[in-house]
Amino acid sequence: MKHVVHNVNQPQKPTELNKIPNKIKYLIYGLCGLIFIALNFAIGAKFHIGLIETLQKLTDYHFGISTNTLDYLTLASFPFFGMLYNSTRTEFKESKLIKDIFTVLIFIIITFGIGLYLLIYFGRSPNPLIPEYLLIEPFDLYSTLFIGIGIGLPFLLIKRTKKMDEINEIGIEK
Repeated sequence: MKHVVHNVNQPQKPTELNKIPNKIKYLIYGLCGLIFIALNFAIGAKFHIGLIETLQKLTDYHFGISTNTLDYLTLASFPFFGMLYNSTRTEFKESKLIKDIFTVLIFIIITFGIGLYLLIYFGRSPNPLIPEYLLIEPFDLYSTLFIGIGIGLPFLLIKRTKKMDEINEIGIEK
């Protein structure tokens, strides 16, 4: 059996996240933790109740969506995923990082809104004793799924636009 000795002093291979300064990485990690603590222990329930009441006034539907720690953890990780989204750029700029974080947040809000809209069709109870305006999640982790889709969409769009750019470059060169 052959033993492989690794040189600790050897430089690491550059990764996508190495473009971002460590100070900003730690700031993002701290921000994610702070958002999670705030949502899970302080403002999450108030925000959830306020959102449901506002939606009921606007739509005349009561959205019986539940939130749990996994929802808050997924939602609180949007700055981290914004940082990952930013790391796909060729060079690091703080203004682009802020833009990418808000891009991920906007995608989360849009897909969560689509998930709520779909509840109008899939969230009605088959029990005739439950009123029509009361909507419930069709399965556990419904909201987590839509938050996750919102996080993943910007990354899918990056790959698609990069492939389209590569195709256009190849077409122009010919």
